[in-house]
Order: sequence, then structure tokens, then C-alpha cells
Amino acid sequence: MQQIFRILIVSIFLISCASNSKLEIGNHVEKIDGLNINYEVRGKGPIMLVGHPSSGKIGYELTLKPLEDNFTIVYYDSRGTGKSDAPTKIEFYKPEYSVKEIEFLRERIGANKIWLFGHSDQSAIALQYAVEYPKNIAGLILSGTSLVGTQNESIERRKNSEKKRIAESKWFAKVIEDWDYMVAKNTTLDKNGNDLSTAKTKWWTYNEKTSQNVIPIVSEITKAGRRKPVGNEYYLETSDERKKYLEIQKKVRFLKTKVLIINGKYDTNNPEEFAEELHFWVPKSTLVIIDKAGHFPWIEQPTETFKEIKKWFRE
Repeated sequence: MQQIFRILIVSIFLISCASNSKLEIGNHVEKIDGLNINYEVRGKGPIMLVGHPSSGKIGYELTLKPLEDNFTIVYYDSRGTGKSDAPTKIEFYKPEYSVKEIEFLRERIGANKIWLFGHSDQSAIALQYAVEYPKNIAGLILSGTSLVGTQNESIERRKNSEKKRIAESKWFAKVIEDWDYMVAKNTTLDKNGNDLSTAKTKWWTYNEKTSQNVIPIVSEITKAGRRKPVGNEYYLETSDERKKYLEIQKKVRFLKTKVLIINGKYDTNNPEEFAEELHFWVPKSTLVIIDKAGHFPWIEQPTETFKEIKKWFRE
């Protein structure tokens, strides 16, 4: 009897997340905030939106397929990425517009509630959306994330993280050496003619083996088109924008939605202790640290990462 009751509750939950949805599998374009936003629908189950403010959807389309067994995923090119229109003014790239973009897209596809997969910069946007639209969020899966500090604190974290990894890994030390050489010599080749151009991508990963999973995905992102400039100007976060987000971040303490934080143990940009801080701040969060992975755990260690995500979703 209890098992039947649980199945009934789960069924009602799935229906409530997807009811009134106008979604059809395939590629679509919607006019969002005056811009043509391109998105792809795949999978089955409650609706999850996946995108990134600077790299769009292609990287996730290529790597999140296992989640399509559990979710109807809306992979979308955020404004100015991939096949979506760029805004007319550089300020329209600010996070507040990315948050509104999610809400407008939710309304257009007719979803009562949505899940969000937020990776890296998108994790902050996902948390901000959950703070501002708590009634419209069903759950969050965050990766490559941490409790955000000031811009100066972020710089110091990276420096300290780099030093620690250099001391621990000869491979990572060589990655830093190659990157420094490229900058100093203004080249992508070493003195023997070997290609060093992937050093920037390797910085985000655990080791040579896992970097080889990530490098071709980054290449596809570059081909599809990263966030476009407006005029000749590229969007960069200002200190005022960071301060504004830090005020919003304080409100994550009051979130009532379930949140999974799944990070790589060797994420140079998001050291484990700061992922733990975010976990401490978010009341209904679960923290999973994937060993032998950096900033892209589901690409570097897919079997373990998707196993943990699906386990969390079931529970």
C-alpha cells in the first residue's frame, strides 16, 4: 500500500511539473524579450532548462544525454550565443536579463514549474532565478559552483588553488608552464613546434586523460559561437554587478527547493571548501564531490557523476 502511495505521489509531481506545456521534441525559436532565442527539446519527464550565458547549449546537448531519461530537457542558446540573437546594448547581457530570459522562456513553453541545470556562471543565474521566482522552480542541479566571493576574493582563490595543484601534480604544473609561455611569447606553439593551445582548457580539468574528454566539447562550443560582442565591446562583470549578486546570494539561505551540488574535487576555479560553504548556506542541498574530476565532472567522470545525479533524483 505504501509503495502504491509513493508511486501516486511521484506521478502527481511529474504531471504538475509538465502540465500545460506546449513542448514538442525538436528545434524551436521563440521571441524572448525582443530576441529570437533558439532551443532544442529532448527527453521525457519534468522540464529542465539548460544553457549558459557565454557558451550556449551545444556543450550540454553533447554531454547530458543520460539525463534525458529523467527529464524533458530544453537546451537553449542564451542571448548572443549559438543561433540566438544578440542584444542591442551591452548592458542587456547583465545577469538580471539572463534570469528574466529563463522566466520568459518558461512562460512561452507553458511550464508550471521548471528544473534548472546550472553549470559554472549559470549556477549563479540558476540560484538567482530560484530566489526571485521560488514558486516556479522544482529543483536545481548545480555543478562547477561554489559560494561566490568578491572579485578580489575570487582572484585570490584561483591563485591559491593553482599553487596547491602545482605542488600536487607535475601534469598541472606543465599546463601552467605552457600557458605562461603562450602569453609571454604570444604564440600557441612551444619552441619545438608542439601545439599548446589546449592549455587553457586543461587548466579546468583533472589530468591529461580527463582533459581529452573536454577538449573536443570546447571545440564544438567555439564552432557554434560563444557570446557575441555588441559593437566591438564584450561583456565583463563589473564590481558593482558582483556586489549586487552577493546581496542576492544571501537570500539562498531561505530557499525551500531541493538542490544538488555536484562538483569535481580538482576544480581549480571552485575549490572544494567553497562548494562546501555553498552547501552549508543552502538549506535543502546535497553535496557530492566527484574524485578525479575538475570543472566538468559529468564529462570527465560521466559514469560516476550520472550515477550520483540519478540516485539523488530517485531519493
